[in-house]
Amino acid sequence: MTLLIRQNGNVAYRRNEGNFGKSIDAPLQGFDGNHFTVGIGPLATTFTVTVTPHPEAGIWTMTVDGVALARR
Repeated sequence: MTLLIRQNGNVAYRRNEGNFGKSIDAPLQGFDGNHFTVGIGPLATTFTVTVTPHPEAGIWTMTVDGVALARR
């Protein structure tokens, strides 16, 4: 899984699970508690942040949709 939140507010997301993949490259619509929504109008995806961004051994990490991510 890759998740890139750009300074201009666009989000690029890709997740491969077995033979299937999901992706979106669209504007960030907003934040609501531990969720953020990406998309245009009704064509949107909501992501759940279960562990907010925090430093771990000098590397920023967070968990989104059950996947631990590390900032590169």
